[in-house]
Amino acid sequence: MVSSTCYDLRQVRANLSKFISDELGYLPLLSELPSFPINPDLSTIENCRARVENNADIFVLVIGGRYGSIDDATNKSVTNLEFLAARQKGIPIYAFIERGILSVVPIWKKNPDANFSDTVDTTQLFEFVEKVMSQDKVWTFPFDTAQDIVNILRIQFSYLFQESLKLR
Repeated sequence: MVSSTCYDLRQVRANLSKFISDELGYLPLLSELPSFPINPDLSTIENCRARVENNADIFVLVIGGRYGSIDDATNKSVTNLEFLAARQKGIPIYAFIERGILSVVPIWKKNPDANFSDTVDTTQLFEFVEKVMSQDKVWTFPFDTAQDIVNILRIQFSYLFQESLKLR
């Protein structure tokens, strides 16, 4: 499953979808695709979380400059809730953070009340990045382009496949 905000990372998501389906032959789970399974009885947020819980085998987290839609009940973004579901499920997580965001996190940590609106839509994004990196200790990769992500995933998936063969 590819998890990120949709509108600002539309091209990144399209490139990842093409890589996953055309180059790897796997079924990509992206919410904008018609193949994304939905339950009409669930809300958008509940559907996204359910897809992680029920359909995702690998979780690709992509963080750019937008925090995204916020769930009123938890005050967390949809991407954040999907990440939490992937952590709880225990599936492999490959996290990518836009290089520009990574460079601003230390500045935000020193001055959290400053105005960062030129970089992010809300400082909750920095809190999420900090949680992923420091609290959850998920290995993160910086990226500038979708091709950066594809190149890293190609290598990382080969290691994952190798580990699976050893288990077999």
